[in-house]
Amino acid sequence: MNFSSKLFAYDNLFFEKHLYLPVGILFQVSELSVIRSGEILEHIQSCDEITYAISGKAKMYTGDKCAEITGGQVHFIKKGIRHKIIADANENFRYICIGYIPNESCADIASYLEATQNITDFIAEDGGAIRNLSRQLVGEFYLRDAQSDIMINAYLVQILLSLYRILTNSTIAKEKSSSSTSNFAVYRTLRYIDQEYLNIASIKEIAAALNYSEYYLSHLFREKMGLTIKEYLTRKKMIAAENMLKTSNMSIQEIAEQLNYASAHSFSLAFKKYMSESPNAYRKKMTVISQS
Repeated sequence: MNFSSKLFAYDNLFFEKHLYLPVGILFQVSELSVIRSGEILEHIQSCDEITYAISGKAKMYTGDKCAEITGGQVHFIKKGIRHKIIADANENFRYICIGYIPNESCADIASYLEATQNITDFIAEDGGAIRNLSRQLVGEFYLRDAQSDIMINAYLVQILLSLYRILTNSTIAKEKSSSSTSNFAVYRTLRYIDQEYLNIASIKEIAAALNYSEYYLSHLFREKMGLTIKEYLTRKKMIAAENMLKTSNMSIQEIAEQLNYASAHSFSLAFKKYMSESPNAYRKKMTVISQS
């Protein structure tokens, strides 16, 4: 994959030696971050590809079309299509990319194969399934033991079936009927934040991922919990920040990026407001305490 510029790239590329699985041939599993205005240069897709946008925004060029993708959305493109990505000028674009050729004889993904038969590309809201499965898939390449290929195949099957559900909207109706009570809406919000707080940049993202209006969810959460969604999200991030400052050598900039803040400055302001001291002051204090 050709970059004009990148922040980091965790790449598993199998273009020379593909990974053969029952569900199909795996070409690539990558977690990448492209810097502001950075570009994945134009190329012809050598395989089908699923991109899950973790955070940020980018323009996805497929053939002669251009569409914007934002955090929480998934992009699908078929083999043979001309493609490039340009990150937004104001924020880094972080995403997981899975390149593969499905096995058309695999009965487990028959519904996916049928649904995508006449589709070349699309962008849609994920809802959480592909996000979670993609992260578990990436995790198998960090672990890489005797069971990994079995797990990788299982995750890829589930990802393709989740894509089928997105295409057919079979999960949307189910979620709407399940979310009939306000208590369940709050529970879903709490669960989503607890799982995704590192990657959430705004309340709007939460509302979109859970298929609620931002106003409704914000009002309901405050009424039921006695604090705002932003306050709860900030609390989760600050607990994580405390741990990073105490136990890692990550810079303030790196911690800010890990917690999905727009800059080290905005993170430092949030931390000082929450802890009544700057991140650097807190780190120095904890270092002294640990050495005493």
